Amino acid sequence: MDWRALQNVVTVAETGSLSAAARRLNISQPTVGRRIEQLEQQLGAVLFNRTAQGLSLTKVGESILNHAKQMEEEALAIERAATGANQQLQGNVRVSLIEDLGIQWLPQKLSKFHVQFPHLSIEVNINNRNVDLLRREADIAVRLARPEQPDLICRKVGMLFFGLYASQSYLDEHGVPEQRADLKNHYHVGFDEQMQRYSLIKKLETLFNQDNIRHRSNSHMEIVEATRAGLGCGVLCCLTADPHSDLHRVLIKEFNYGREIWLVTHAEINSSARIRTVFDFLVKALEEDADRLIGEIKN
Repeated sequence: MDWRALQNVVTVAETGSLSAAARRLNISQPTVGRRIEQLEQQLGAVLFNRTAQGLSLTKVGESILNHAKQMEEEALAIERAATGANQQLQGNVRVSLIEDLGIQWLPQKLSKFHVQFPHLSIEVNINNRNVDLLRREADIAVRLARPEQPDLICRKVGMLFFGLYASQSYLDEHGVPEQRADLKNHYHVGFDEQMQRYSLIKKLETLFNQDNIRHRSNSHMEIVEATRAGLGCGVLCCLTADPHSDLHRVLIKEFNYGREIWLVTHAEINSSARIRTVFDFLVKALEEDADRLIGEIKN
């Protein structure tokens, strides 16, 4: 029996579709579908009901799900143990970051890193959600809140600040908001439904007339460009927004929001030489760039 097929069953059951499972597993959708079909043929049983709304487990699928989850946990534990025991400074390390840090910050640091460690390679996972380190979706994650999961090694390494920005062209046309109440008369570039679950985002959007939220996105970088294009006021990371001379912070005292930066890895793989080396490098690089991460306006 192909273990990967059982892992795919667990992931499809959790996500509800082949495409979502493929994204989580970082493989193609046809591969997920083929493995599950082959497993069904091998078992002589249908594991999923296939409907227009997605996939749902059959009774047989439900009966094997817990066993498959246990196998997945044991397989991941074996993988973590093997990784932790590896003391060679070579191989691949997967690092997960939000777009702002993964695009605007990390690449600038890696040339120096690769000179010092030529046999290590970095796989960057740009993701605005928290990846699951227990399932090895990444080896190291840069997060904007302290994780609550057990068995994780965490280190606070600084702060990342956000503010409310608008383009010069937008301010010329619509005026500069002088107080919170003025935002009811302004347009807003907002986040998508998944990002809206954060309390700060929800609170901010109540300050705008809902009819004036005329653009949403799940991408931080796209929101930067939408704000630069004059579509409205947007909450942007200072690290990303400050270098653009056409963007201006507004209501600075009202919107000067900082998030803690935490570097996180799993305790079982932290003993690996390559994981520990990349972890320590990121700690030093983030601490050295504390001023950039806070932004030009700190108070």
